[in-house]
Amino acid sequence: MDIATVRTNDKGQAVPTGTVALTANAFGPQDVTTISWLGGAGFLLNARGTCIMVDPVLEGFDMPVVFDAPIAPADVPELDAILITHIDNDHFSRPTCHDVASVCPAYHAPRYVASVAREEGLPGIDHDIDESFTVGNVTARLTPAWHT
Repeated sequence: MDIATVRTNDKGQAVPTGTVALTANAFGPQDVTTISWLGGAGFLLNARGTCIMVDPVLEGFDMPVVFDAPIAPADVPELDAILITHIDNDHFSRPTCHDVASVCPAYHAPRYVASVAREEGLPGIDHDIDESFTVGNVTARLTPAWHT
């Protein structure tokens, strides 16, 4: 078994060794499911051509981050949806969400977060805890979490 080496910065914080750049190809049809790290808690899920970003923070965070975003919002060619887990700005990046709005038809989130998305002019779709919903060929379920 290989043991991963953890890289730390001068403050002793664990930091990624780097991000892998994403191109338009990461968003196209494919025969498999891939997950690509977007930085922080965010990731891109391409499930056999259904493309969903979860908690993308590609720009506009209010503090310095320890990674480079793997793609600029302007370079995202298309999305089926964005899933936002909760309201904190390291999960719900208003700048990122606005800058991909022209290629993203739906922003799925818990009720309160979806209402804030709608206030922002985004197509927020609200869900209750334990509710399942479908995006393309992906079925998701909003699960409870204790976030303190």
